[in-house]
Amino acid sequence: MEYYFDGDSNLYDKGEREFNSPARVKQMGSIEGNVKIFVEDYVYTYLYQYGRSGGGREKLAALIGRHYVVNGQETVVISGAIQGKGTIQENGVERFSEETWEYIGGQMQTYFKGMSIVGWVHCQPGFGAFLMAKDESFHREYFKEKWQVLFVVDTVDKLDAFYIYNEEGTSLRRARGYFIYYDRNREMQEYMLENSLVRPKEVEREEEPQTDRRAFVREEEKKEGRRKPTQEERMDAAQDIRRVLKKREAAAKQAKKEHDRLLAAVSCVLCIVCVSLGVAMMQSLDRLRTVETELMAMQTSYETLAEDFEGVKVQQVFAVQQAETQANTVESNEEKTRKYIVEGGDSLGYISRKFYGDNSGVAQIMDVNGLMDADMIYEGQVLWIPEN
Repeated sequence: MEYYFDGDSNLYDKGEREFNSPARVKQMGSIEGNVKIFVEDYVYTYLYQYGRSGGGREKLAALIGRHYVVNGQETVVISGAIQGKGTIQENGVERFSEETWEYIGGQMQTYFKGMSIVGWVHCQPGFGAFLMAKDESFHREYFKEKWQVLFVVDTVDKLDAFYIYNEEGTSLRRARGYFIYYDRNREMQEYMLENSLVRPKEVEREEEPQTDRRAFVREEEKKEGRRKPTQEERMDAAQDIRRVLKKREAAAKQAKKEHDRLLAAVSCVLCIVCVSLGVAMMQSLDRLRTVETELMAMQTSYETLAEDFEGVKVQQVFAVQQAETQANTVESNEEKTRKYIVEGGDSLGYISRKFYGDNSGVAQIMDVNGLMDADMIYEGQVLWIPEN
């Protein structure tokens, strides 16, 4: 199934227009050599708000922007995002429906003229930023261009990642990094205003002066030809009001009577229960002995609990001493490391060669700093470099 949109907005942009690099850019991760990705800050922020608004449900969206080829390198600039309204579930997989595609096309014509679909978004709260097989299958079916991207967002753990086609175009791989740029982006601002995810506050109207309001009412009555009520009509209205008040008073009295009757009935029942219990206890000394035995057993249980509580205190003291020993160990380990702040364009391989002369220290740096992915470092990050 193919979807085409009127005008310049369509699924397949040739990328032949001139590319102007954004002036204000923040690098996330390493520089990607296959497809360079720029995402505008409004879009990035809006997608997190959109994912959180689903109440824990999976949500889809379309990425809108422009595609360029700069010195032979594919470049994608994402300047808009459109909600995936009307998505459907097929075999447990969230997918775009015909209604979704039609909505995206209409929103592109309204807010993002001249742009194209450069990818899509899958918000999966609580599932991390991992690529699912179902997402790769959907991407390969509807987003066939080698520069079209998938953005996976976990709004719970605040994780995200872009996925792009590999060199052969046979599967998706995680992009090493991307850029967030800052621009006025009027198109996205207008779309966000019309599709706000935050309920706006009601504007408080200033109360008009009483004299002006009365004058306004009198003027309106003149325009509409209203007349003042006669004396008889006023008397009838007063009688109606008194009649209503009497009905309310009678209803209140009846409710009070019913309430008093209910309290009396409950009190009688409680008195009967108390008398019955008293007679039963006086007639059965065995029951009193049983109660005494149970009280003694409870006292014994409390004494046992007190002893256990003392034991817990001793364990807590031991745990505190053990924690202090571990803290001293951590301090001694920190003395054997050196502090390094990541600069733009740095990689773990570069840092290892800088301190050790080769790449042999990459694994040791990752282990000391608790890194899971050697490519996921960012500018300004503090790393501890172990000494040889």
